[in-house]
Amino acid sequence: MKTLYAVAVVGVILSASSCGGRKAREQAPYRPVAEVERTYGPLITTGNHPTLDQHGTGERVGLFRDASGTIWGLPLSVDSDAAVFACAPPALQNARVTGSIDAGWTVIGSTNQPTGWRGGTGDLELLLRDPHGVIRWQRVHSADLPGDPACWAPESPGPPQRLHYYRLSPNPGGSQ
Repeated sequence: MKTLYAVAVVGVILSASSCGGRKAREQAPYRPVAEVERTYGPLITTGNHPTLDQHGTGERVGLFRDASGTIWGLPLSVDSDAAVFACAPPALQNARVTGSIDAGWTVIGSTNQPTGWRGGTGDLELLLRDPHGVIRWQRVHSADLPGDPACWAPESPGPPQRLHYYRLSPNPGGSQ
């Protein structure tokens, strides 16, 4: 029994010491939306990042469409004067594509997909309209931004939360 106890204590000490050596990812700055729009195009709609629990609706996400038709989903924050800011670190320009939407379709809104239970908000989904007026829902997926700095949720109650990005390229071939 003493041997089992000693092994458990050594395991706890080793795991605790290995965690202490990890560097927390640097916080990327939130910049005014007007500044971010110069690179990522105009803000076209907003929504909420999915959350795993119902203790909140998720952090805000803004969807921007650039000149090439790429949709960028970037974390948003609002200050006490209701000014809107977006997080777009330099590494975002080289981040991988996370999905696509059909070329010519317009984003007209966003929601979180219902989960069927109160445990979370569900994946982000876009409401799209085609050139003929047909409307459809499309679930989209995010990715973790590689490298530093990263986008973190603005100060709020609860533990720090690293936020993801969305990068949806136009699909010229039509329906997915």
